[in-house]
Amino acid sequence: MSDKKISELPIVTVLNDHDAAPLVQGSLALAETRRATVAQLRGAILTERSVHVRDFGAIGDGVTDDAAAIQAAINAAAAQGGGTVQLGPRRYRIASAELDVKDGVFLQGRPGSGGWRKDGNFAQANYALLLHPARTVRVRRNAGLAGMAILREGLTAPTTLRQGLDAAAAFGGTAVTVGDGGSGNCDGNGADALLTRLLILGFHWGIYSDGNARLRVSDVLGDCTNGLYLGRSYDVSRISAVNFHPLVTTSRSWSNTRLLISAVANNGAGQFRVTTATAHGLATGDLINIAEVRSSGASTLYGRWTITVVDGSRFDLVGSSFAAGWTSGGAVYVNANRRLGSGYVVKDCDMASFENCFEYGHDVGYDVQDAVHSCSFFNIGADGWVDMADPVPVGIRIGGTALRTKWVGGFLSSKACSIQVNTTGAEQHEVIGVNVTGGGRRIAEVLGGQLSLIGCDFTGAPGTSNVTVSAIHMGSGAGNLIVAGCDTTAVTFTADTAAAMQKLQLLGNRLPGAATTQRIAAGRVELASVSSAAAIETRLSTDTDGAINIHRRSASLGGQIKLFNAGNASAASLTLSGTDCVFAGDTGNLNAGFTFGGSGMTAPQTVRLRRLSANPASSDRISVLEAAGNNSGGTEQVFARLVTVAENVATGSEAGAVVLETRSGGSIAERFRLSANGTVTLAGPLLLPANPTANLQAAPKQYVDSQFTERRMATLPLATATTVNYAAHNNRVLMANAGTSLSLSWSNTLDGFSCTVINRSGADLGLTLSGFTSNTAPTNSDGFTRIRSGGVATLMVYSPDGGTTRICQLAGAGAP
Repeated sequence: MSDKKISELPIVTVLNDHDAAPLVQGSLALAETRRATVAQLRGAILTERSVHVRDFGAIGDGVTDDAAAIQAAINAAAAQGGGTVQLGPRRYRIASAELDVKDGVFLQGRPGSGGWRKDGNFAQANYALLLHPARTVRVRRNAGLAGMAILREGLTAPTTLRQGLDAAAAFGGTAVTVGDGGSGNCDGNGADALLTRLLILGFHWGIYSDGNARLRVSDVLGDCTNGLYLGRSYDVSRISAVNFHPLVTTSRSWSNTRLLISAVANNGAGQFRVTTATAHGLATGDLINIAEVRSSGASTLYGRWTITVVDGSRFDLVGSSFAAGWTSGGAVYVNANRRLGSGYVVKDCDMASFENCFEYGHDVGYDVQDAVHSCSFFNIGADGWVDMADPVPVGIRIGGTALRTKWVGGFLSSKACSIQVNTTGAEQHEVIGVNVTGGGRRIAEVLGGQLSLIGCDFTGAPGTSNVTVSAIHMGSGAGNLIVAGCDTTAVTFTADTAAAMQKLQLLGNRLPGAATTQRIAAGRVELASVSSAAAIETRLSTDTDGAINIHRRSASLGGQIKLFNAGNASAASLTLSGTDCVFAGDTGNLNAGFTFGGSGMTAPQTVRLRRLSANPASSDRISVLEAAGNNSGGTEQVFARLVTVAENVATGSEAGAVVLETRSGGSIAERFRLSANGTVTLAGPLLLPANPTANLQAAPKQYVDSQFTERRMATLPLATATTVNYAAHNNRVLMANAGTSLSLSWSNTLDGFSCTVINRSGADLGLTLSGFTSNTAPTNSDGFTRIRSGGVATLMVYSPDGGTTRICQLAGAGAP
């Protein structure tokens, strides 16, 4: 070929790596023409620059298997000492082999892939790896992933409830594996790996790291059965802004489906058969929840069930035991957003930290397992579908030999139990400043180990008819539970045993309203505001009466309740001293006393002293009111007692007496007894006041004796016709002056009437009688019928036989 300028040479349509190209170097006399291959040229141009997967044959059409091409790019970057391997805005299928991101290599897409897509459709998400569930993306030491979506191959956008349930059930495989597991000394070949700005959807595990130190994970969004596993991390790993949420199925009208129950019956095999008011669209093996049943006797319907479908509106609850009693009500909850795994699992780790992380819908939000030491969780969240009252999910589960974990800020909501601690160590786990809400079962439960709840807000939530979802519960193996500075307005504290409740300590918590009522189990305890300097330890048995046990203060001092007045000064105390329960005024308030009753009462206050003996006997003392004080020698003595005694305890013949005992000299003896029949018995003389002033008032003997010797009869002058009666004339001296006439009737005088008549009328004074046995004249042994003029006579009315014979007797100066 004749000589030509380079510019005159024909253009090559396709270049291969082995193709040669002429190069002219230098000028004039130094000009020299050389040859170079295309591979040499590319290597020179791209030296120390990022590698792109397309340069190694990656197609990114979502159909072609790009595993080998992308691995070749990674290997090339590793061969030059590490670097960045770029993904384009495509969808790369990884099917034939896992991707091994080698030491120092960073596989990178764009700054971020975002999360939620309308209708869960991620078909257009690019910078994406479509990963076969049998494969994984393995990240080695000092390597990392950034700015890409990792989607399980075959993931589609569900458009119906059935498709949503099937999509969640199809999750499988592990998206990202850090290292190879190693020997557990953080040499799993994944130490110092970095995972950031990822979207991970459709896997059984999102991120799995075992045996790696200093793992850093940030800004990850995902929807997987299990989110992140961090195991055997003995140096500080950092997990930040990671969110596992049901992105594949959420925000659809069918995501959370509620079906009303129209009938409940026995399926003939002893299981519940449920009929829904509308077609359920379920399949055998699906999980459902039943809640809102209010019918008596059907509480066993509540809970999570696997079903066997009978037809389009009926299914049986597998493993249930039918109980009659359903009449109406209830709903079936079908939750496509349910994930039957854990959002985060931490095991055998030292000082790992989790910040601004969140999960929704997993059976366990944060599962902290054996050998987790001093790990910290800041502003974390766990959530679920509270309406279905699922009794299974747990927000935070701390178990095994985990110790000294710290949880600060954030919220835990809508799980069956927001916090569950069941550890074997003696060190406290601390939950500080967290909003903790009850869900389907309890706010929190301590089954084993120690827990401190500090500055938290507790609220209840809808639950079943037989479960208190506002409860903080102590299991029989619980260690100390310290609740300090929390809002316990809605909390009920419960326990399996009295010994477990003895581990509960309450300090300075917010109580309900002005009445400051703290509900504990089936009873109540009234707590005033507690100073930060003195804890009140409240220990409660599990008896249905809600008894509160205040335990001893020291080896020599019994339990004590101190009462403060409106000025916040200690005013009185209730103390167990020996075998006595002592109520006393405090220093400076020595006259504190009991007051029974208050304003606005519409019924009298009753103070009842009881002795409910199993073997009652006559003469038993039923109650004793005892007054004691010091003598001059400073020795306490009983000075008097008021005693009630059972005189007779036979059924139908019960009788009681009141006895007063007083001390005289060196002994106490009975001085007064009021018996059941009203008899009063005195052991000493009865001293009464001076002269009585009212009718029927008791009088001393001297007064009575004086009345018989000194009492004068009253006189009553008469001058007209007078009808004699008991009230005006009995025991009187009647002065019958001129014009006087007297008439007597039995009805006016009756048995025992008497009076003295002095006749000053100037003539003999006759008497008119009525109602007597003889009404012609008074009875007189001398035959007198009148009172002699100027004479004195006595008239006496009596009946010798109790009223049948009625006599008026005239005695004295009579006249015929």
